[in-house]
Amino acid sequence: MSADTAPASPPRSFVGAEDIAEILRRTGYRATVVDVAGQPQVQSAAQGLGFFVAFGNPALQGQPGFIDLAFQCVISIQGEVPPGLIDGWNRGMRFARLFRQESLLVLTMDVVLAGGVTDEWLCAQCELWDRVIRDLILHLRGPVTDAETSAT
Repeated sequence: MSADTAPASPPRSFVGAEDIAEILRRTGYRATVVDVAGQPQVQSAAQGLGFFVAFGNPALQGQPGFIDLAFQCVISIQGEVPPGLIDGWNRGMRFARLFRQESLLVLTMDVVLAGGVTDEWLCAQCELWDRVIRDLILHLRGPVTDAETSAT
């Protein structure tokens, strides 16, 4: 390890909402912890789109926090979604899924802490999410190709 490289943080196998909010802040995002229907959620934004982090399965008994979480971005849509738009995204994107829920497009990316992960790895997941949102914006602005349309 070089003199200018900080040691990696110890691995963690669970996180709480405040932990994720701090990691988002360290990565350069604003982050606010809120309570939604009795569950913690972290709200933030990237690339001009609001997103939130929802928490899944609780940690083992006696441990505060959660063993998995999901980055989620919800976009309100008006009118029809071009045939093939969602399927084209899901075929080409490996880290995140896109689906329609009534008049909303929902982008989601799961993060699992199984085996233990470092804070640096969690920061990298935040950076990956930022890239996923950038890619989604480009995907939504671009034309739906004939291959995407014929696959539906």
